Amino acid sequence: MFYQCPMGQNSLEDVQDKANIRELIEFERYCRDYMHWDEMRACYHDDAEINVSWMKGGPDQFVSASQVRPAPAKHKIFDTVVWKKGDRAIAECITMIQIRCPLDGDIVDLSTHTRLHYRVEKRGGIWKICFMDAIYEKDTMRSAYTDGTFSADREELNRYRPTYANMMLRQVHYGGTPNGDMAGEDRPETIERLYKESSRWLEGQIREEDRE
Repeated sequence: MFYQCPMGQNSLEDVQDKANIRELIEFERYCRDYMHWDEMRACYHDDAEINVSWMKGGPDQFVSASQVRPAPAKHKIFDTVVWKKGDRAIAECITMIQIRCPLDGDIVDLSTHTRLHYRVEKRGGIWKICFMDAIYEKDTMRSAYTDGTFSADREELNRYRPTYANMMLRQVHYGGTPNGDMAGEDRPETIERLYKESSRWLEGQIREEDRE
């Protein structure tokens, strides 16, 4: 697996590349949060693929859809870990997604813990993102006020994946159709499948267009 790559043995080139990759990943999320759309788009290769709970598509679609999201998210990044081999790398961004929005006559705060999973590639001397996915861990949603009225219906929550049930509930209430097949800690096989595919890609065994 890619996470078995030796760590702590960086050449000077590795140090520079990993610093550039971390900057790229974290800057892309900064641009998403603060609506710098052209700069966000520039972080992606043209043939990139993005797969998150609310959409799957290319970078132009992702940026356009992000601009009209009814409840803008903020991404609080804790760590970004990079595994590099040649001109390809895997990065995971340990993140909490925070959303404040109206729901059921109240204002709620949604917090979703996730690992954003990236494949990045250096082309023409520049690192850019060619794949983004998400691994969901857990989430919570409650009223923003101590005297708030919101309470998620337990029966409705039980219809959704436990690792991102609150996120799915909110998306449905906002008219969306969330993807219930994302990688998540409640289904270890989904993480293993994603990791195996990324490991094969890192080793050059598959190209982006050959993904399963």
